Amino acid sequence: MGEKRVPASALLWLTTLWVVMIAVFALTAGPVFAIRSLGISMVGYAIARLVLPTGTVPDVRGRALDTATLMLCGIALLALADWGNATNVA
Repeated sequence: MGEKRVPASALLWLTTLWVVMIAVFALTAGPVFAIRSLGISMVGYAIARLVLPTGTVPDVRGRALDTATLMLCGIALLALADWGNATNVA
């Protein structure tokens, strides 16, 4: 019998690839686009965590706490994304 990972290793690699893509967006398309992409993906991930069966997406704590944390952080990123291009005032 082989090792059974919950969630699948492919999903963890896909999540890692998405984080790398956000970093590439920040360097190529700009910080506002990268922050909005990360915020939207966090809200989407929160919805997936809420509706998909346990073990389908990586979980940290309970379903409610994971969903609330991801949703609040994603909404905060979306609300603050416009400040990503703010100039430095020294």
